[in-house]
Amino acid sequence: MRTRALLVALALSTLVPACTIETHPTAGVRADRRGRAVILAPRCGEVRIEAVQVADLDGPVRWRVEGGGTSQTIFPVGSEPPLMRVTDPLEGALDPNDAYVATVEYSGSGPDVEVEFRTSSLWTDRVIDADGDFLTTQKFADEADLGCIGGWLWVAGAIGIALVLAFIAAIVGSVWVIVRVLRKARRMREEDATPGRPDVSGR
Repeated sequence: MRTRALLVALALSTLVPACTIETHPTAGVRADRRGRAVILAPRCGEVRIEAVQVADLDGPVRWRVEGGGTSQTIFPVGSEPPLMRVTDPLEGALDPNDAYVATVEYSGSGPDVEVEFRTSSLWTDRVIDADGDFLTTQKFADEADLGCIGGWLWVAGAIGIALVLAFIAAIVGSVWVIVRVLRKARRMREEDATPGRPDVSGR
């Protein structure tokens, strides 16, 4: 029984941490047909976007919107997305040759995602990601999907391990019960086969 309990505890200790593994959201920047910077913020499941901003590399915020958990995923820099409010309006166009950093703040405990870019280097059919790589829009979407399901793959693996350990625990428990029954039966046979001591009490 102790062995079975130990295996079950081990299975749970494997499963619980895996369930807390979070997805890894990403973000990217591309240009629209008018040459404006557009921030792409793919969501993972029920994750919402709390804020999006563009700032100079040395810190000052050029544009920022906040919204209490919007489900929108495309943010043209300088616009006011639905259900969000502009806390730092864009004053004038971004300098094409200056470097900026776009930041997407997701809900929950996930980290913010930052993307450095220059508007002069942006393409309408390419997305620069957080690693500084230019990807096709389809490749960017595919990698975002992989980042979203990464945590669930760990959970599925942990569930599989837990089921295997539970199966092993059931086998060990069954063998333990059978061994106990056999031992008890053998003791009973031995006791039946042992001759009784003679009665010398004189009664």
